[in-house]
Amino acid sequence: MAKNPVKVFVSYSWKEEEQTGVVDELERICGQRNSNIQLVRDKNEMQHGELIRDFMDRLSGGEHIITIFSDAYFRSTWCMYELLIMWQKGNFHSRTHQMVVDAIDLQNTDCRIAVTDFWKEKYEATESSLKGRDPAVFIDELKRVKHYRDYYQNINELLNFAAERLTTPLDQLKQQNYAPILDKINPLQDTSDGFSDDEFLQEIKTILSQDLDRSETLRDYIVKSCELNVIPSGGLHGYMIEQCLQGEFVQIVQNLQSAFVDSYSSLGNAKITEIKNLYQVAESILSKLVLFNVKNEWMAQYRQACAQQDEGEYMLPDMSFASVEVVVSREAQTIPSLQYSHHDFNLQAAKGITLESGFRSNNVVRDIIRRLYVRVMNQELSDQLNEERAIDTLKRTIAQRKKQKNVKLKKNYFLLIPNADSPLADVVVQKEIKTLLPDLSFIRIKSGHHEETFIVEDADLMVAISEFYKTLEEYKPQ
Repeated sequence: MAKNPVKVFVSYSWKEEEQTGVVDELERICGQRNSNIQLVRDKNEMQHGELIRDFMDRLSGGEHIITIFSDAYFRSTWCMYELLIMWQKGNFHSRTHQMVVDAIDLQNTDCRIAVTDFWKEKYEATESSLKGRDPAVFIDELKRVKHYRDYYQNINELLNFAAERLTTPLDQLKQQNYAPILDKINPLQDTSDGFSDDEFLQEIKTILSQDLDRSETLRDYIVKSCELNVIPSGGLHGYMIEQCLQGEFVQIVQNLQSAFVDSYSSLGNAKITEIKNLYQVAESILSKLVLFNVKNEWMAQYRQACAQQDEGEYMLPDMSFASVEVVVSREAQTIPSLQYSHHDFNLQAAKGITLESGFRSNNVVRDIIRRLYVRVMNQELSDQLNEERAIDTLKRTIAQRKKQKNVKLKKNYFLLIPNADSPLADVVVQKEIKTLLPDLSFIRIKSGHHEETFIVEDADLMVAISEFYKTLEEYKPQ
């Protein structure tokens, strides 16, 4: 399922575009880039007879707007209308991406005064011409006077704000194919070292189909549980994925759970290898389906935010530990691995480490390293083992597993920083761990901040998975 493109509006002066052709060039480059940017401009979006102001109102509320500043821009009634509405709608700094395409010097005080005076004169002249006129007749003209007044009263603040922003010169932007702006909006997807999100999900679909073929018994019982008379043209795996995308994940997991129990019963006195295969296939199917429950549009925004991080520390909204595993797996393009904890009867992230509430340690770094060693190497870090050598092995293992191109082999380990009271909130501790294990991801939870990350609510998603794993535990072969 293709992810929605990032829509980017362009606010510019037609007069200046005739001279520079910058917007045409931007449009061409966006079409050539290996990214997901859709440039939205009036020339392509508006039809004959449509109201210009309706489009401008839509533009001013855009999540991303490229503002192409010039002397003509700041003296255009339409451009000033767009700019002021953008400013009034808030988040101006984060939503707008500034370019300057002519010789206008926003740093120059005289230049800013000249533009301010232009709108003052425009306002006063138009107001003067309407004195004594019947307001019931000159309705639109009086509205225009109000707009001129608003431009005059706000333009100096807007110009000073623009002057304070670091802006790459136009010739350098052209040399870099506008990458300083476009990469900030949506970074290029590196298809040489990995998949795009769509390609990754397509690969997961293929693997899921292979999983279903590994157990004919389980496959037949899933068909029965789903009450399918005929398998849809997209295959059983396609049907299950489509149901998840439509918000039916809980029902699909319950059908899988029921199919597993019926399959187990039907095997009777089968060999232990057949029972283990059934268990592994059921678990493997669930691990693929859960990836399709992360909203595509949310995932696109999160991956964009991750690409802009310099320190390898990522922010997630409030969610459970197991949910973090799912989101991180989708972003890192790995298959999530969950496990049922007998200690606290909760789902655990098999590739993640967190510290329980109230955790205390004389050596936090050493304790974290030991926990990671168990998680990654699947064995305890014994006192007899040379610790320095063990850390080096751990470092190399994490790095190699992270760089595997085969999705089935690729793993990404993370450290969860839950809150400000955690010992991991100490920047000295973080720095030491990052130095020892540079390929370990750091995830910080934004406490109290909730977002609609999943198609199904986080709680419902995790209860369904937890119930599934409880059933697996009951039937787990010894």
